[in-house]
Amino acid sequence: FYSYNNQNRLFLNMQVVKYTFNKTERLKSRKLIESLFENGKTLNNYPFKVLYNLSNNPDFEHPAKIAISVSKKHFKRAVDRNYIKRKIKEAYRKNKHRLYKMLKEYDQNIYFIVIYVTNVNLEYKIIEEKTELLIEKMTTKIKGDLEHKSV
Repeated sequence: FYSYNNQNRLFLNMQVVKYTFNKTERLKSRKLIESLFENGKTLNNYPFKVLYNLSNNPDFEHPAKIAISVSKKHFKRAVDRNYIKRKIKEAYRKNKHRLYKMLKEYDQNIYFIVIYVTNVNLEYKIIEEKTELLIEKMTTKIKGDLEHKSV
């Protein structure tokens, strides 16, 4: 069952889910980002492409670290790129609890980069729907990878 309180939190079966997006959840390490492009796994879900790696790194404060990229080739003005990134961050912030729940179940951490691949500035509602689908697809793929790995 779901219930809300006035502090921007969702109670999911009496567990508190915070709808925040902290600085510590952002992927900023150049070394980790390079490792994603060199040997990260890929997931495509229009309008996003995701590169991700699983990690057992206990240094992660949160189960997931994310970076968001919008191509300068498609959007020349920084204002447009930042606006799209802001919409993606907001959609991720609202839906990340599903990913976190699965990662905690399997005692894993993940770091990933979301690349916005289209040259159309989509509405927030569409981006949120696509982000939900992306997180769902990521969780099923990661579950499959982890279960296949353990067998």
